[in-house]
Amino acid sequence: MVVNELLKEAKLWLRKSKPALDSEIIQTMSACLLDLRKTGVHDPDPSNPLIQQAIKLYLKAQFGYGDESGRFNAAYESLRDSLSLSGFYNEGEGCCGGYD
Repeated sequence: MVVNELLKEAKLWLRKSKPALDSEIIQTMSACLLDLRKTGVHDPDPSNPLIQQAIKLYLKAQFGYGDESGRFNAAYESLRDSLSLSGFYNEGEGCCGGYD
């Protein structure tokens, strides 16, 4: 998924429409992908639905989505940790290099 498509989706997830936030949203999405890599998710693919869900939860936690930021952060961390333990995402046994 290219950056513009993902940015468009992210703005919908966050319910933000102002172009002034675009660079901050892109930077935050990049930080999420780096965090996933740091914790053991090999080459997170933004077109993968689970990676997209992780990005969505990370953005909502970082952008202070109402009073639910803590809940979104906990959900992100749980998904991130689950992905990092999965052979499918960490190049461990059973990794197929893609998703169905």
